[in-house]
Amino acid sequence: MDWKQTAAQIAENVGGKANIRGATYCTTRLRLTLADESLANDEAVSAIPGVISVVHASGQYQIIIGNRVPVVFKALQELGILDQTAAPAPEKKKKSIPARMMDALLGSMTPVIPAVIGCAMMKVLLVLLPMIGLLQTDSMTYQVLTIIGDGSFYFLPMLVAASAARYFNANLFLSITIAGILVHPSLQALFAEGDPVSLFAIPVTAANYPYSILPAIIMAWILSKVEKAVDRITPAITKTFLDPMLILLICAPIALWVVGPAGAIAGDALSGALVWIQENLGWLAVGIIGGIYPVLVLFGMHHVLTPIAIASLSSLGYETIVMVAQLGANLAQGGASMAVALRSKNKNMRQTAAAAGFSALVAGITEPAMYGVTLRLKRPFIAVLAASFASGCFAGLMQLKSFSTACPGLVTTIQYIESDRPISILYIALTCLIAVAVSFILTMILGFRDPESAPAAAPAKPAAAAASLSAERHLIDSPMDGHLVPLSEVSDETFASGVLGAGVALAPADGTVYAPFDGTVETLLDSHHAVGLRSTDGVELLIHIGRDTVALQGKHFTAHVQEGDTVKKGQRLLSCDLDALRAEGYDVTTPIVVTNTDEFLEVVPVQQPDVTHGDRLLTIL
Repeated sequence: MDWKQTAAQIAENVGGKANIRGATYCTTRLRLTLADESLANDEAVSAIPGVISVVHASGQYQIIIGNRVPVVFKALQELGILDQTAAPAPEKKKKSIPARMMDALLGSMTPVIPAVIGCAMMKVLLVLLPMIGLLQTDSMTYQVLTIIGDGSFYFLPMLVAASAARYFNANLFLSITIAGILVHPSLQALFAEGDPVSLFAIPVTAANYPYSILPAIIMAWILSKVEKAVDRITPAITKTFLDPMLILLICAPIALWVVGPAGAIAGDALSGALVWIQENLGWLAVGIIGGIYPVLVLFGMHHVLTPIAIASLSSLGYETIVMVAQLGANLAQGGASMAVALRSKNKNMRQTAAAAGFSALVAGITEPAMYGVTLRLKRPFIAVLAASFASGCFAGLMQLKSFSTACPGLVTTIQYIESDRPISILYIALTCLIAVAVSFILTMILGFRDPESAPAAAPAKPAAAAASLSAERHLIDSPMDGHLVPLSEVSDETFASGVLGAGVALAPADGTVYAPFDGTVETLLDSHHAVGLRSTDGVELLIHIGRDTVALQGKHFTAHVQEGDTVKKGQRLLSCDLDALRAEGYDVTTPIVVTNTDEFLEVVPVQQPDVTHGDRLLTIL
C-alpha cells in the first residue's frame, strides 16, 4: 500500500494542510487537532485505503488506522503537511460529578454482570423445565435450584462491594464485610420483628438490603477515604489491628444510619419509577426505549440501563422494559446488516455486513454491525431506529417479560418464555420477526451509498500457504496479572467493536507488562502506554494500557525495551503506576488484541476469570 498517498488523501479530506493545527498519534490512531472539524469529510476519510474508521473524541479528530499509524504519521511529515514535532496532546479535563458518578456505577456493575446472568439463566431454566415436564415445582431439586438461582441476587450487595472496592482502590475484604453486615440474617430478622432498631441510641432505619446495589457502591467509596484518614493517624506498630477496627467502627454505623437506608430507598424508588412508567405509558414505554437504544449504544450510555434492569429483576423476579426493548434493537442491527450484505456491490462491505449481521442476530453483539455497517452507511441506521421502535411497541403491547439480563439475541430468547403463558413463545417470535423484517425491508427501500472498492491489493498468498497458516495453532500467554474483561465491554468502542482485531482485555492487578511470546517489538511510542509485538510465528499483538493514556506523554510509564528489540517470553517490557493512573481519572482496563486477526480462523480467549502473567490467555487457530 502507498502510505504517502493515504497521508495525502487524509490531509485533503480533513480540510487541507491549513486546517491541521497539530497532530500526534498513539498505537492505533492518528490524532489531529483541526481548526474547523466541520471541514472534514468523515465518509471520505473512512473510505481511504488503510483507514478503518473516524472518531471524534477528546477534542481531536481521530483517524483509526491500526498498527501502521506511525508510517502514516511519518508520511504526513515527509509531505510537509505536519511540523516535525507534533502538537502536544490536550490536557485531560476533569469530569463533572454526574459523569464520575456514572463511571463509578458502570465500573462497579460491569464485572458483576456475568454472575447475575448465570443465576438469571438458572431462573429461566426453572421456568422451562416444569413447562416441558422435566421438573416438578414441589420437588426438592426445584427448591435447591431456586436457591442457586437466587445466589447472586440475594448477595448482590457483597458482589458489588467487591467490584466497587477494586474500582475505588479500597480494601476488598473490608468492603465485602460492610456489605455483609447489611445483608446479615440477624439484622434482617430484627427488622422483620418490627421493633425499633438502634445503634448507640441512634435509630437504624429498616430496609431491604438484599438485592440492593447503591449502598455497596457508596460505602466502597467512603471506605477508600476512611482508610487513608485512619492510616494517617494510627501509630505504625498498631496498624495491623487498630486500622481495621477503627475503619469498621466508622464505616459500619455510616452504612446503617445513612447510606444503607438512603440507597435502599433510592433503589425502591427506581423500581417504583419503572412500575409507574409501565402503568402510565404501557407498551409505548418499551417502544421508546427500543427506539433510542441504538443511540444510547452509540454514546456508550446503554450501560446505564443495566442496573435498572437488575433492580427490577431482583425485586420483581422479571423485567418488562429494558431487556424487552433491547431484544428488538439488537436484532434490528442484524436485519439491516443482512440487507446491506445482500444489496452491496462492494465485496469487503458484503463480507463485513454478513459477519456483523450474524453476530447481532445470533449473539446480540451489535457493535460490529453498528460501527462497521449501519452507522457508517447512515440510512440503514435510520431503518434500525424505526425497527427497534416498532418491535419494542409490539413487545410492550404483548407484555413480554425477561427473566434474565443475558445479552438479547436469538440464542437467548428463552429468557422471555413464561411458563404460565405458552403464547409468549409466539409473541417472542413475532417480536424478532418484526425487528428483522422491518429493518431489512426499510434498508432495501431507503438504500445507501455503497462505499467504493479499495484498489487492488498485493497478490494473495497461495492457497496452500494460507491454509497452512490458518490450520496452525498459536498459544499466547498473558502479558499481565489481572481479571479478564470481554473485549466488547471495554469503554473504548474502537476496541470493543473489534475493528482493530479480536482479543480480550484485562483489568490489571499489577502494572508490569511481560512478553507473552518470543518475538520482536514492532511499535513502542514515546508515551510508553502501549506496545506492538510480532511473534516468531507471525502473530501481531497490541497491548494498550488504559484509555486515552497517550495524553500523559509517558508520565507514570517506564519502558524496559526499545522498538526493534528481540524479546523472549516472560521478559519485562513496560511498567506503570496503576494507582497514579486511577488517581488522575484514567480507566486502566488493558485491551490485548491480535491486529492481524484476518490472517487466522479464530481467536479464542481462556474461560478462567483471572490470570497471572505466563498463564495461557489466547488460542489462535
